[in-house]
Amino acid sequence: MKKLLFSLLTLFLLVGMTACGSSESSSKDAGKDASKDVTLTILVEAGSPGEMVAKETKAEFEAANPGVTLVVDAVPYSGIYDKLSTEIKSGNIIHDVATLDVLWLSAFKNGIEPLNSYVTDEMTADFLPTMLNGATLDGELLGMPMWINSKVLMYRTSLFEDADNQSKFKTEYGYDLQVPTTWEEYLDVAAFFTDADSNFFGTAVYGANNGDTVCSWLDHAAQAGAGPLVLDGDNVLIDEQAYVDAANFMKEQFDAGNVPVDSLSNASGEVINYFTNGQLAMMLNWSHFYPMAKEKLGGDVSVAPMIGGSAGVGATTGPWYQSVLKDSENKDIAIEYVKFMYDHNGDYMEAALKIAGRESVYKEYSKVDGNEHLSAVLLTLESPASGNRPNTPYWTEIEQVLADAVHDVIAGDISAENSMAQAKAEIEKIINRNKK
Repeated sequence: MKKLLFSLLTLFLLVGMTACGSSESSSKDAGKDASKDVTLTILVEAGSPGEMVAKETKAEFEAANPGVTLVVDAVPYSGIYDKLSTEIKSGNIIHDVATLDVLWLSAFKNGIEPLNSYVTDEMTADFLPTMLNGATLDGELLGMPMWINSKVLMYRTSLFEDADNQSKFKTEYGYDLQVPTTWEEYLDVAAFFTDADSNFFGTAVYGANNGDTVCSWLDHAAQAGAGPLVLDGDNVLIDEQAYVDAANFMKEQFDAGNVPVDSLSNASGEVINYFTNGQLAMMLNWSHFYPMAKEKLGGDVSVAPMIGGSAGVGATTGPWYQSVLKDSENKDIAIEYVKFMYDHNGDYMEAALKIAGRESVYKEYSKVDGNEHLSAVLLTLESPASGNRPNTPYWTEIEQVLADAVHDVIAGDISAENSMAQAKAEIEKIINRNKK
């Protein structure tokens, strides 16, 4: 999912971004331990908010730290993993700070400097829900929050407010038309609005063989009571009923014909296009797509928290962090830099995605018109069922097994029970092979 999400970022980057985050204690004190003529190299994803904000704040950090020169090395998503993997394995550390997807932290754990002694309880208390747990492995805090994302419910306001629709829905289903909060309501509303002959559908389902489908399935598994997600240590959990129910919930939408006919190849990019082209009544999609939908549809788009199952609202999160390389020759100033960027976390709200990593930033910016998605994300993250994917260095392999398994269930090629059982066996082989 993250590879797809960030490959789309260049479509949404805003021109003329202005920094608005406040520089607090770390930016005031950052220069006091800096050595002269230090080059601090920051690894970021090209085209991402990480690159934008690093470049926007570069001059301020250099001014506060005379003799320090920041170099922002921007590479594609997969290039971050490849570069760090090579550096850490060889011991030839080129980068001092790296922006990391939560999925990579466990793979790089031995090469990342723990930050526990450099942050205060006041700082970690402002991490958005799930961000502290996501960056903490074996009690060690491995990164400072950049941003976090989750799926939320976006819908066409006019359809839900239409008096004729409200009357017809109540006649057909026996209760008032409302923004759905449960699986049952979601299925009813999707069926009600679908007009396949007009190529208009109630919602969308993710069926592509990639991480977007896995995240969507895990959203629903969490809503059905799964937790921890996928793994408990080395124990594979995906044959439990919550995971089976989640796959069947996705299949039910596809079988009912209430989603686009090409859903087996759809991920978040395709779904947002359907929505902004006026072909969906509602969708569950990553919150960062809300500003784009708002720009295209104006007042005819609204946003609500993720739907809930038997365990309530739940979503799989997508956090990113800034980490310091343990063997960096400039570790002291690198630590000051990540604290400086923590103080500037609000600057990410001025970048394309309009998401950040601090609760205070979310609450402040949620008051701004056009940022309604932030309140929906906060409510979603605060649910006990929301959480991260497992911290395992084998996630890339595991995710592909899961993507195939869920895709095959939706396609009707295999039952959910059998697909999860087979996937569990494959994942156990991956874990055992890598442990040797």
